[in-house]
Amino acid sequence: MKLRIAWSSFVRDFGPINHTKVSITENGETGETRETHRRPNLQPFLNDPDCWLVASIETYDLDTDTAKPGPIFSERVIAPPSPPVITSAADALAVVLNERGHVDIDHIAELLHEDRETVIEELGSAIYRDPADGSWQTSDAYLSGPVRDKLATAEAATELDPAYERNVEASGRCNRPISALPRSPRGLAPPGFPPAMSSTSSRRQWGPRFASVTCRNSPPGGSMGACLPIAPRARPNGAPSAGTPVRLLADALNSRIPQIFDTVKDGDSERRVLNVVDTEAAKEKLTKFNTAFQTWVWSDPDRTDRLARVYNDTFNNIAPRSFDGDHLQLPGASGAFVLYGHQKRGIWRIISSGATYLAHAVGASKTMTMAAAVMEQRRLGLISKAMLVVPGHCLAQAAREFLALYPTARILVADETNFTKDKRHRFLSRAATATWDAIIITHSAFKFISVPAAFEKQMIEDEPHALRGAAHPGRKRRPGVAQAS
Repeated sequence: MKLRIAWSSFVRDFGPINHTKVSITENGETGETRETHRRPNLQPFLNDPDCWLVASIETYDLDTDTAKPGPIFSERVIAPPSPPVITSAADALAVVLNERGHVDIDHIAELLHEDRETVIEELGSAIYRDPADGSWQTSDAYLSGPVRDKLATAEAATELDPAYERNVEASGRCNRPISALPRSPRGLAPPGFPPAMSSTSSRRQWGPRFASVTCRNSPPGGSMGACLPIAPRARPNGAPSAGTPVRLLADALNSRIPQIFDTVKDGDSERRVLNVVDTEAAKEKLTKFNTAFQTWVWSDPDRTDRLARVYNDTFNNIAPRSFDGDHLQLPGASGAFVLYGHQKRGIWRIISSGATYLAHAVGASKTMTMAAAVMEQRRLGLISKAMLVVPGHCLAQAAREFLALYPTARILVADETNFTKDKRHRFLSRAATATWDAIIITHSAFKFISVPAAFEKQMIEDEPHALRGAAHPGRKRRPGVAQAS
């Protein structure tokens, strides 16, 4: 009652705690617009981490600049965790997944007061032992991903241990059906196409001059390239122009549209101008080459079968995983909120897989999903400190919703004003030395946090070497070789 009276008196005199003034400015040079949110009632207390806990007690509507009492005024938002009710092995598995984030047979047996063999028998198809590392996994985890590879591993393990026969049966049922090689609209390089065949087709298309053409994959960039030994003086800089066959081959390999530019001198400077005539001629050549390539690929049944095997083993080998977060209890979360199924699935996916894209619609409460995922990962010891980087206009909303769901969480909130010259080191010191559950900052503020200069320099220097090594494994680039990618 005292809290409601104090809050009502404050709102009557000063407006909502989260009262926000929105201003939009436009950069005269770039035309970029920037939306700024000022919160006069919170501004004097922004250096106090607990100010956002106070801000979370009301439900604020930015559009109408009004607020109403939050759940804390009418119900108990923090309650002690209730002891789990375990009546079966499935219940014990759910409790262990909630407590530890993975299957622990010994702990399940301890909860059920049974031996390991009995627990494994009772759980049945809910868990499988991975022969690759001996760990126990839930069925949704084991029977997903590269299932054809897992089937081969299980078949090999069965020869040593017949217990893996159940893995073979389950993996066989989950295997994706073998499909024919799709007729790719890409032309030269359909999915799963070996670079050596692109090289062979190029030699047939352009004759003896391309007897030494070589096509290669570049995994880091996901692109393909081509190189052709030529006379050292034929092209001094070693780089083929956009209209040469080797460049057209690289464009075909990567499904690019060829463009040819002319360099025009404009006083002391130079500019590149698109050569429309040569570009159209290059496009016509590329179309003819792709058509001839498609004809060549499908003319030999043995070659088509080989490509179908490569395609199925490489791309038609993945079974998607269905994440189920029903077992999550979310200790420490406010009892005023009951998360939806899609939120729990998102939380469990973040815990299980790490990097996750929450492609939920606006209003699906992604902020609370991320907050719960952060707190669960902290509880399970998967992370020590989390940082949420949000757009500037979402900073206060993210902080309020985080603390509304987890009132006892310790969070540090900052925007670009905390990164002025006189405040930057103080904020970074607070972030590094205290045990925060989460640090919430804006995109513009995150830009001020630079990586160590030595690390950045080393990373920049390593990147070209990694790309060269992927393009030409086992050998260095030789002079007199025209390359395109």
